[in-house]
Amino acid sequence: MEELNDVWHSMNDEELMWRASMVPQIEKYPFNRIPRVAFLFLTRGRLPLAPLWEMFFKGHEGLFSIYIHTSPDFNYEPPPSSVFYKRRIPSQAVQWGRSTMIDAERRLLANALLDISNERFILLSESCIPFLQFHYNLHLPHKFLTKVSSDHLTIRGN
Repeated sequence: MEELNDVWHSMNDEELMWRASMVPQIEKYPFNRIPRVAFLFLTRGRLPLAPLWEMFFKGHEGLFSIYIHTSPDFNYEPPPSSVFYKRRIPSQAVQWGRSTMIDAERRLLANALLDISNERFILLSESCIPFLQFHYNLHLPHKFLTKVSSDHLTIRGN
């Protein structure tokens, strides 16, 4: 398994948003960069479907990044063999249907933007399941999806 850096940091939200808004000023990267899909999990605690997600990610190491926003008082850490190990970001309390959810989503996205290899971003809740193959996310023709329908595999976006 590829060694990932811990995503924990000591930036406050203002510093995080400022840092995430920076854009590289060089045209070519000075290293071999592999584009990744960032999976942004907004959850209250443990991911009940983690075993299913583990199977989904298996064999695609290096092609994805994971960021998890949990309740600040949640302190469980998955085992080192898990793709979710050390993937929690600094978080704040969230109330369903309140603006704190938007703050948490912004926090997830800003943390993912700190890694310039992340090119696609998928926001997920703890009850989401993967229903398409992993490589579908890499080759998605749209930058933003508003709906994916499993009936006819209808995709809307731009």
